[in-house]
Amino acid sequence: MQLDNLSDLFQRGLEYAWDCEHLLVKEMPRMVDAAWSDDLKHALDVHLVETKSHIYRLKQVFTRLERAPAGEKSEPARIVLAECERMISHLDPSPLLDAALIFTGNQIAHYEMGLYGSLASFARVLGFETVANLLGENLAEEKTADQALSRLAERSVNRAAGGVHQTPPFALI
Repeated sequence: MQLDNLSDLFQRGLEYAWDCEHLLVKEMPRMVDAAWSDDLKHALDVHLVETKSHIYRLKQVFTRLERAPAGEKSEPARIVLAECERMISHLDPSPLLDAALIFTGNQIAHYEMGLYGSLASFARVLGFETVANLLGENLAEEKTADQALSRLAERSVNRAAGGVHQTPPFALI
């Protein structure tokens, strides 16, 4: 899709958000299963439920705008989730794997915060206040999820991961 105006950019961003949320609904159950700690499993489960709500809100946005997703792919989300899959397959269940899952979760949350923040702003400029509010709800939940993962990492996971030596330590140069 060629970008000729803010409306086109807004549409593309909505499609990126749509694709990202659908990828997460597909991939997060694997992340939940891979998590070592019950606290992380719970945090990911909670965010999976929220992610399904994000899709519902995005459906409302597309309906209100009388548009439909045209299939733009969210390559940043795909890259981060592919890396997460590699980490899951190469790391034993441990605090190190939990740290890797949080690392991935924070990256995705920050990407989505950027998307939803920009999209809400575009919606306001384009005169779609109700749409901006729906996107703002998704943004608020992404911020909360990011903070929950960060607290979990700082409270316990990162320290525990520091004691895991799955392979010989990295050589420092």
